[in-house]
Amino acid sequence: MNSPSGQPFVIAIDGPAGAGKSTVARGLAARLGYTFLDSGALYRTVALLAQEQNVAWDDTGGLVGIVRDLDIVFSGSGEKTRILAKGRDVTEAIRQADISEGASRVSALAEVRTGLLDMQRRVAQKDNVVAEGRDIGTVVFPTAQAKFFLMADPETRARRRTLELQAAGRPAVLAEVLAEMKVRDARDRERALAPLRRAEDAVEIDSSDLSPEEVMQRMLAVVRARGG
Repeated sequence: MNSPSGQPFVIAIDGPAGAGKSTVARGLAARLGYTFLDSGALYRTVALLAQEQNVAWDDTGGLVGIVRDLDIVFSGSGEKTRILAKGRDVTEAIRQADISEGASRVSALAEVRTGLLDMQRRVAQKDNVVAEGRDIGTVVFPTAQAKFFLMADPETRARRRTLELQAAGRPAVLAEVLAEMKVRDARDRERALAPLRRAEDAVEIDSSDLSPEEVMQRMLAVVRARGG
C-alpha cells in the first residue's frame, strides 16, 4: 500500500555503526510489510567481492567493474532478510570485521557511491521501503516521507558490536572494537562525499538507553502520523 500521495513510502534511517539501525530497520520493515534496504550491505558486498578478486579497496577502476557487474538480491523480509550476490548467500560473510573496514573505505569513493545510488533508488520506485545507512536521508532519498537519525554513545555502540561478533563466534575485544569504531566514525563524518550527518528534517533518537522495541515504537508513531 502506497502513501496517500500515491508514491511509495520511504523511511530513511541514518546513524553511525552500532546505533541499532539494522535491527530497528528490519523490525520496522517486518511490522509494516515494507521492503528492507540495507545500504551498508551493498558496500560490504562490494568490499567482500573485491577481497575475493584481489582488487584493492582503493582501486577505483577495479571497484567500478565490480559495481557494474553487481547482482545483489535482498531475499525474504524484515529480520529474515538474506543478502544474495549472484545467487550466493553472503549474509554472514559481509559482517566480518575486516569487511566492515573495507566497506568504510570503498564507500568513500565517488564512483562506487554513484553506481550504488541508482541501484538503491530503483528499489524505492516500486516498493515501500525502510532504508538504513549513512546518507539515506541526505543523499539517497532526500524526499523520504519519514527520516530518522539514530545515535548512541560510542561505548554503548562498541559493546553492542562486540557482543554481536562474539555471538557469531568471532573473537572480539571491547577496547579494540571501540578504537576501530572511532576511526570509522571519523572517516564517515569527515569524508568529502556524502558524509555522515543528520538531515535537517530528520527526527533524532538516542538509543543508548532504549530497547529496539522502544525505538521502533517512537518511529512508528512518526510514520503513522505521516501516512505510512
